[in-house]
This record gives sequence, structure tokens and C-alpha cells, in this order.
Amino acid sequence: MATIVLDTSVLIALLKSGDTHHQSAVKATSVRNEYLISAVTLGEALISAFRINEQSGRRRHQLIAKVVSQIVPIDEEIAIHAAQIRAEKNLSLADALISATSYKKKAQLWSCDRDLVKSHRSAVLI
Repeated sequence: MATIVLDTSVLIALLKSGDTHHQSAVKATSVRNEYLISAVTLGEALISAFRINEQSGRRRHQLIAKVVSQIVPIDEEIAIHAAQIRAEKNLSLADALISATSYKKKAQLWSCDRDLVKSHRSAVLI
């Protein structure tokens, strides 16, 4: 069993059947692995649900908690590594934090974002 950090794009694709990457995300995550997300991914994935109302946001949070094994908090080590990644790769801060989370957890990163995959050694495009 591998340890995988899911980028926000993969998590959203899993949760939204109309997403263009839904089928590939479902297929990829059907394999038994330990799936982690960054706290940043949690925040990004909840925005659209909370725009509907608080109850919808809370339900989405509960669903995400069932899909992933762990939500990794952003600590000082991740923040510093993310700053280095952002400075070198010119990624958004959110993507750099997700990338740094993957490195800290010694996990493979899965994403539907080609730019993120190109900038992260051993990342997998879903």
C-alpha cells in the first residue's frame, strides 16, 4: 500500500461526477492506498459547498473525511519548504504547500494539474 497526497484537483474530481477528470480520479483511487490531503486542499475543496450554505459545507467536509486517511496540517517545516518551492518553480502558494506536504510525508503526489505535475519530482498526472 502506497502513501498518496491528493491535490485539490483530484479530490474535487472524485467528489463531482460532472468533472472532466471524475472517471480517471475514481479509477486511480480505487486501488487500496493511504490517501492524504493537505489542510490547504481541504480548504480549497470546501469553498463551493460553503457558497451554497453552511450545511452543504459541513456535509462536504464529512464526505472528505471518509475519503482520506489524514488531513495534514501546515507546520513550519512545510511552510518553509513551500516558500522554497514557490521561489524556484513559480507555483501558486497553495500548490507549493501541497507539494511540500507530499515531500514531508514521503508520499507520491497525484494531480490533474499538468503544471504542478511538471514541477514536482515523481508526481502522477491523473
